[in-house]
Amino acid sequence: MNRSILLIIISFLSISITAQSLSPEELITKSIEYHDPENHLYSKDFNYYFDESRPDGGVNKTVVRLAPKTEQFQIDRSRNGIHSFTTIKKGVVQFFIDGKEVTDTAALKKAKLNPKRAQFMKDYYLYLWHLPVKLQDPGTVLDSKVVREEFNERDCYKLGVRYEEKVGKDRWYFYFDTKTYALLGYRFYHDESKNDGEYIYLEGEYTYDLVRLPKTRKWYTHKEDKYLGTDSLTKMVENE
Repeated sequence: MNRSILLIIISFLSISITAQSLSPEELITKSIEYHDPENHLYSKDFNYYFDESRPDGGVNKTVVRLAPKTEQFQIDRSRNGIHSFTTIKKGVVQFFIDGKEVTDTAALKKAKLNPKRAQFMKDYYLYLWHLPVKLQDPGTVLDSKVVREEFNERDCYKLGVRYEEKVGKDRWYFYFDTKTYALLGYRFYHDESKNDGEYIYLEGEYTYDLVRLPKTRKWYTHKEDKYLGTDSLTKMVENE
């Protein structure tokens, strides 16, 4: 047998064996050790500054405060000429528009602010920006095996995840670097048989006090391969 072909076969077998021997729990642990080795994301209080660009050329400036330990969340954003500020502290929601607290239902509706939406935004930012740590949350059901698959033209470890019904119904797949275990992207489906949902490419890296987070997230639809937008982390500051 040609030596080069033999080396390719050996390399392929080695890759397959590595993926099969790596448990889902081990993969997540290794990825967390890469992204957040000192558990700062959950134990500290950070402000995240984002530029959120959309296909129409618009860029939304958003500042999000995530402090899971003290159950605090804030989102400060300017959209369509309206500057809104939302806070949630231990389940209590408050809304501010142009610096003044607002409780009037009509004014809140005009600004597209409501408690249900506020809670959704809290969960959205906590989930995406605290990955892969969030994959250890109660109600997370991991596939039994780690597999090897190409994602965004890169060789990756792939892990499927679903959730207990009380937590969520979407089906997720996460992709990790095979050497560093860094999270490289993910995709989700509401109904996989319909090829709905979206896939997300993670690019670049923002580092702050041993925390490594993706610099940008680029969103696309599965069905049409339609570009939806890019979220860029421009700054991260710890609150004292």
